[in-house]
Amino acid sequence: MTYSQRLSDGANSSDIIYLEHQIGTTKEELRIALEKQETYKRELSELKSTPIGNASEDSSEEQILMEKASQTQDLIETLSAQLGQLQEALAKLGD
Repeated sequence: MTYSQRLSDGANSSDIIYLEHQIGTTKEELRIALEKQETYKRELSELKSTPIGNASEDSSEEQILMEKASQTQDLIETLSAQLGQLQEALAKLGD
């Protein structure tokens, strides 16, 4: 349903605009988080493929990257759920 169709159906335009803005913002945050996750995966892969120079430094760096990747995955899951809720709320306004 288009924006104008929702308005003609009596939905509150400020609610629709707010939800559409939130959806756009959440999609952008999700895109950025996915890019970060790919970067962390690539860095981990590169770290694992390089010859071992200082094992304790490599292990520490690997631990940090794994923690960042884990936090980013949690953020991705949160943002995905939030996006679903926002889209559902927007769909309900259109009904």
